[in-house]
Amino acid sequence: MLELLNTKPFDNERNMLNADLFVNNLKHTLKAFKFNTKITYEVYRNITVYNITWNDDKNFDDIVDLKREIGLALGLSSNDFDIDRVSDNEIRIKVLNMKRSTLSLKELLEEVNEKSNNMIPLGLNEEDNVIYFDFSKDKNLLVTGVTGTGKTNLFNNIIMNILMKKDDTEIIILDSQGINYNSYDKVCKVVNKEKDIIDEIKNIRYEFEKRVKNDNRNRIVVFIDEVYEIVKMSMEVKDDINYLLEVGSTMNIHLIISTDSVLDDDINYLFDKDDISKLCFYLTTRSEYNRFLDDIVDEKLGKDGIYSSMNNKLTRISVPLVEDDEIERVVNNLISNKL
Repeated sequence: MLELLNTKPFDNERNMLNADLFVNNLKHTLKAFKFNTKITYEVYRNITVYNITWNDDKNFDDIVDLKREIGLALGLSSNDFDIDRVSDNEIRIKVLNMKRSTLSLKELLEEVNEKSNNMIPLGLNEEDNVIYFDFSKDKNLLVTGVTGTGKTNLFNNIIMNILMKKDDTEIIILDSQGINYNSYDKVCKVVNKEKDIIDEIKNIRYEFEKRVKNDNRNRIVVFIDEVYEIVKMSMEVKDDINYLLEVGSTMNIHLIISTDSVLDDDINYLFDKDDISKLCFYLTTRSEYNRFLDDIVDEKLGKDGIYSSMNNKLTRISVPLVEDDEIERVVNNLISNKL
């Protein structure tokens, strides 16, 4: 179904030319301070990584003292990059590229090597490797970020990935705002009204209890948009969501939950769970990052996110942009194939 997606070729030539220029600048700058260096680099979509080694009597502290001069050679302020120590005579510098392009869904899927239906490609890490959400290991996913930073787009990415696999997965979308996911209503179950959402969550819990008895294991993926708004409707639904997060995956029921509220007491319990993966887009304060990820994020995320899988490793990730016309074409294709 890749032919149904938009083609937006990525050209990295400008970033490669910039890297060549900056390497020459670095060599001249470090030579002036008596460093005998070898500099290599790798240019990725969004970052360039420079490795600098030297074979003289200079040490790591000597090169750190030149951070301002290194920054000038790279066209950066010294606050815009870190010097990472690799060994006594080797450092690594990572810088954001001047030209950054939006990742498309087609570009991401063309990089996918993993064919298992358990694996959903979320995006690319900084070194252009595909980052997957694995239903068999990661179980559930919690997403946060201020309005407009990418939560709905991430939901679209996951939904489109599942639909394009054409397996038996049932998709249920609970959207209290009633505006974001109606395009899927002919191929997914989309629920908008408040009472219907509460009833549907209870029905999903009842479905879990039935599965325990009859051992039905067809996958159900439940997307809950802005869980904070749903919990405010009824505190009972909070218990149902908590129950499904704890045991639902044992019967192949998985929850993908979003919220733009991190510090509210009604949903804080979600962030303390060990059996849930997390993806965080831009938040306004360090305390919010610390509360959600149990870690400090000291990066300018832009439209990127920070992903924490079940192994608790934090990974910066670029999520593909999913466009409305792509959704329409994929949905229409699935409908026509059912007729």
